[in-house]
Amino acid sequence: DLSIYGLYCLEAAVKAAAIHFRVVISANHYEKAKIAKQLAHTHGLPDISTLLIDLNSARKARAYGDVEFPEKLNAEDIATQIEDYVIAVTELIERV
Repeated sequence: DLSIYGLYCLEAAVKAAAIHFRVVISANHYEKAKIAKQLAHTHGLPDISTLLIDLNSARKARAYGDVEFPEKLNAEDIATQIEDYVIAVTELIERV
């Protein structure tokens, strides 16, 4: 559940930041990871691009079985990173 809903939560936060800064964003998971990296470099948000890719791989592993589940994922770390990112986006949007 965390891989699915965590992924969607992070992607929604990336999309919110992208919209705020008028960055065009697609529905593609990998494109959202690229935008997340761009937002990290240009606006100081945490770089969650690798986490997005790992969560998407975890989602696909459980849903389709077509890829290996990333073994390096830790639920507590993921939850903390998600919370930190959502807070960072919220604060950034409220500041500007």
